[in-house]
Amino acid sequence: MRSRWFHKPSLHAPLHHGDEKKVTWLELFYDLIFVAAIIQLGDYLSADVSLAGFGKFALHFTPLWIAWTGFTFYENRFTLDDFAHRLVVLAQMFAVGAMAISSHEAMSGDHLWFSLSFAAALLLIVVLYARTYVQIDEGRDYSLYWGAVFAFGGLCFAISAFVPQPWHYMVWGIGILGILGGAASPPARRMTDRYPIDMEHLAERYGLLTIIVLGESFVKVLTYLTAKETGVEPEYLLKGFFNLGMTCCIWWIYFDDVASSPLKKHRGSFLIWVYGHLPLTMAVTGVGVAVKKAVSFDFALVAPDKYRWLLAGTIALTFLSVAIVDSVTERKHAELSDRARVAARIVSALIILLVGQVGGSMTAATFMAVVIAVLVAQVLFDLAMAPLEESKETDAAQLIADLDKRARESGESAKVARVDVSKSVRIGAPTELRKDLYFFFLEGSWARMFLTFGFLYLMLNVLFAGLFMLEPDSVGGASNGGFADAFFFSVQTLSTIGYGSMTPATEYGDLLVTIEAAVGILFAALGTGLVFAKASRPQSAVLFSENMVVTTRHGRETLMFRAANARGNEVVDARVKVVALIDDITPEGHHMRRVMDLDLARDNSPMFALSWTVFHEIDEASPLHGIDWDDRERHLLGIIVTLMGHDATYGQSTHARHIYYPEHIHVGHRYVDVISQLEDGRLMLDLTKFHNTVADADQEA
Repeated sequence: MRSRWFHKPSLHAPLHHGDEKKVTWLELFYDLIFVAAIIQLGDYLSADVSLAGFGKFALHFTPLWIAWTGFTFYENRFTLDDFAHRLVVLAQMFAVGAMAISSHEAMSGDHLWFSLSFAAALLLIVVLYARTYVQIDEGRDYSLYWGAVFAFGGLCFAISAFVPQPWHYMVWGIGILGILGGAASPPARRMTDRYPIDMEHLAERYGLLTIIVLGESFVKVLTYLTAKETGVEPEYLLKGFFNLGMTCCIWWIYFDDVASSPLKKHRGSFLIWVYGHLPLTMAVTGVGVAVKKAVSFDFALVAPDKYRWLLAGTIALTFLSVAIVDSVTERKHAELSDRARVAARIVSALIILLVGQVGGSMTAATFMAVVIAVLVAQVLFDLAMAPLEESKETDAAQLIADLDKRARESGESAKVARVDVSKSVRIGAPTELRKDLYFFFLEGSWARMFLTFGFLYLMLNVLFAGLFMLEPDSVGGASNGGFADAFFFSVQTLSTIGYGSMTPATEYGDLLVTIEAAVGILFAALGTGLVFAKASRPQSAVLFSENMVVTTRHGRETLMFRAANARGNEVVDARVKVVALIDDITPEGHHMRRVMDLDLARDNSPMFALSWTVFHEIDEASPLHGIDWDDRERHLLGIIVTLMGHDATYGQSTHARHIYYPEHIHVGHRYVDVISQLEDGRLMLDLTKFHNTVADADQEA
């Protein structure tokens, strides 16, 4: 038991104690004040949508983010929750509230109260560190260092309150650089190694902040829609769904990719991860303002320049910020290299910026459709590159064991669900050994390849159409010089159609046509190569019998199965190999799974065109000798069959594989004959009875 009025803080070191820190109710309450502050800054940006306005917004957003981050890092390193601590935190919340109240005056030129409020917020963080420095010995150097860093920042902002414009911005910059640079200094890095950060807690805190900022988008859009005096209109509902859909895509990208990705063990990864969240949070706040403006777009008209740029610019900044964070994180269960997702973010950001530039020549509906298409493509890309995630479900092996035990106790036979070993899941592969794009498409389905290439084809034409629109007179013969003309001219150039009605009219147009023609040739070559590679791969048409049988053949116990060439073409020099997977325990008590070859009566066939029955005699030398077929699962795990041959149709080697499990072995059975002769002398293979077996006693009768 300890006093709720006053008790000593403790240093939180998760690697030392093995306890992960949970977000406290005080931290959640602390975040609420930032909702008000961020809304105030967003309202200013909404009133002054310009490059200068966004610059002021960013300049005043940064101190807010630093105040939040400073408190978050203190809570990450120290555990404390008593009366005195709560009073200090509440006081800092009031200081942040004062920043929110004075933010409009600060952006309009009166920076006195904003500077003093931020100085007070930083000095209250200094008070927190001073307390831990005095009360506990462990982590004193950490408390002293960061107390000094935040004291320097607070002093700079206190001085800036009395410095005339615009020189106060210079003092602000010194204070901000002092705090941000303090984390990159050698002493800070050494202390980070000495006092490890709880990344689970930190990632959760930044995720909660992102949720708050994303929630602003919903609030703004829904507030706008409910303020309409005309009531519920389908057009406005559709616009609302589109704009809220953008917010949902950003949420998906962050929480499916950034929030759950561990840091790479590279020097500087942690700082890049933290600092990357500053422009990310800023950009997402701007997206919230932009989507509210986008709801008012008339889809039949051109979107207003400043609002179009606000939406395109903030989404592009979001992608670039995510790329920064992605560059220092890894997806353990991704199928593609981590470099692929970084490249996808950067390319998407460039496309969005280009669309923002040329959006003045397209309708708002077209502009919004392209932006939403890029966002949705990012979500689909994340799902495709990392289709698996961690699961906390009951262990399958233990579940099967429990079912087996329950079945034995009830006297019933347990039916075990078998999984093909080729469908095994691989996780944790190093990024340099993961699939490249060629393998990704070659192994995937036709739908994956066609959908991806179709999307890339559209985006390439959108990209080049935007580049043509940078110089409106670069395309001669266009009907109105709009985006549609540039897009269809790009289609003709990329596919080398060239109807002749539209032609490049300037040197800039000639240069773009030259580049696009080269890109079109490469795109067509890559697409043709992939289609040919997928189509020309030999597909095996070997049909294996569903079950093996154990019967008596020439007076000897024999294991047999059969395979058929369902396609009926010539497979030359076919060879088969059969191995048994045996559960073995050595005399020393070591449990092993051994792969043992089964000798076959004949392991090759000069021409595999119809059916082939493969025999293995179970004699004294056979690994299956002595197996109790009534309790076969105790020792036999499975039998793996591989068949290879030269496909005369494809002119390539082909292969097939099949696995038989113990329940697939029918003892005392033999196969039904499936080959007969027609009246004209030809042989007929009846595959409808290919899997049928009969008991030996029935056959004899």
